[in-house]
Amino acid sequence: MPLIGLTGGYASGKSSVTAMFRELGADVIDCDILARQVVEPGAEGLAQVKEKFGPGVISEDGTLNRAALGAIVFNDRGKLNALEAVLHPHIRQRLFAQSQKLLAADPRRIVIVDAALLFETELSRHMDKCIAVTCLKAQQVERGAKRDKISPQDAEKRVALQMPISQKTALADYVVDNSGSAAATRAQVEQIWNSLKEVGK
Repeated sequence: MPLIGLTGGYASGKSSVTAMFRELGADVIDCDILARQVVEPGAEGLAQVKEKFGPGVISEDGTLNRAALGAIVFNDRGKLNALEAVLHPHIRQRLFAQSQKLLAADPRRIVIVDAALLFETELSRHMDKCIAVTCLKAQQVERGAKRDKISPQDAEKRVALQMPISQKTALADYVVDNSGSAAATRAQVEQIWNSLKEVGK
């Protein structure tokens, strides 16, 4: 079962590309979903976030206050690193447990691991192949501001906090240019999918 890491810059359209692979038959493990699970009420990850960043990041109902936490970490690279250091061991544990379940069910399946920080956390070392999704920086800012309901200036800050996309593409085995039409992106995804099926043989 090939384990394929898929990453991209902030608001590059990574989720759309992941959905295309799912339509073609891939199983998908979404690290964003795992990240939400590890900070659910009662989870060890949430307790560690509270200990690290204070009670102000916890809402009255006991859930994580994402806006309060975001205001802290998206303006400070060091604090963002600290948050990642807390969360990623928990995310990694769930990721490998889930991939083992999929492997046991069908060893021939292709599993896409959708991970924004694939290279930054060295998760890429556990992948058989890696894919990077790219688009123009102006598109990232526009899409990110609209999606996350933030100002273009804040969207630019989030772009700047991530590993440069040029570095991600240099580390990847495949690159999907998502700056054009959906049809153009789909054609690239299908070409990569055909290549990945050969990896799985």
